[in-house]
Amino acid sequence: MKQLQVTKMALAFFLAMTIAQCFGLQYTASAGIVGLLTIQNTRKETFQICLKRVLSFFLAFICAYVVFLIFGYSAMSFAIFLFIFIGLSFLGHLEDGIAMNAVIATHYLIEESMNLFWIQNEFGIFMIGLLIGVLINLYMPSQRTKIEQSLFELDQNIKELLVRMSTCLLKEQKQGSLFDEFENVLELVERMTKQTYAEVNNRLLNDTKYELQYLLMRKEQINVLKDIYDFIVRIDFVGNQALDMSDFINKMSFEYHENNDVEGLKEELSILKKHYRHDELPQTREEFENRAMLYTILCYLEKFLDLKSNFCGKGAYCMHSVS
Repeated sequence: MKQLQVTKMALAFFLAMTIAQCFGLQYTASAGIVGLLTIQNTRKETFQICLKRVLSFFLAFICAYVVFLIFGYSAMSFAIFLFIFIGLSFLGHLEDGIAMNAVIATHYLIEESMNLFWIQNEFGIFMIGLLIGVLINLYMPSQRTKIEQSLFELDQNIKELLVRMSTCLLKEQKQGSLFDEFENVLELVERMTKQTYAEVNNRLLNDTKYELQYLLMRKEQINVLKDIYDFIVRIDFVGNQALDMSDFINKMSFEYHENNDVEGLKEELSILKKHYRHDELPQTREEFENRAMLYTILCYLEKFLDLKSNFCGKGAYCMHSVS
């Protein structure tokens, strides 16, 4: 993407400068600079910044006209212009247009004139650069396929975490800590979120936020799994309840995918919860503490499933047949 952006910047500079020369304008390199600076990371950013720079252009023109009319064309008068223009730009949140329009205003200073010719010249190089930059930046290759692949990869990573958590609960074999794995998956979610925001901002009219909502839901689920794992590593007694819990978590890993509404899993969890309540009471303090942690894990698993269930209940976001 960076290589594409560099290419578009160079092309915008070349085309804007060439077109400005064809119209016989002066200071045509400035048109190229305007075109180069118009290239942004997304289409939305491009349109938003263009609007601010148009307003900034007219603000700079008014400030320059008044200052040069009163104080003449000198370094001191240009400093006064900058003081007023920059101050008003910050007040109006038009900071993005300061550098570009300050450069354009230097042309009035160099020529010591703001007659109609130079006003038209500066308006011409500004609009040519802006329009060329916008047109070039309309080309944004879709990242949809890459995002869908990343979503699949994320789900596979979480499935793997569930399998290892299930094994860890049995205490059958030593396992390395999974806390680093959780952090790695959360970092993946953050990278995917940034990538997805960029894609959403490039769609303009097709501004679906399904992927962002999906990533938010998965991030919350991962944090719940971290809490569950924190209890699992503290359990040191493996009884029938722990075996049942391990089987259930393992089953969750098999059924863990985007299109599962988890209603079946919620029913099974409810049955497991009732079964726990009717079990014999713990006989020792150690067994009591382990049973308490297992029951807490059950509650967290219920929260884990509710997150997906609530997500599927938001029909506006279920764009991928999540039902």
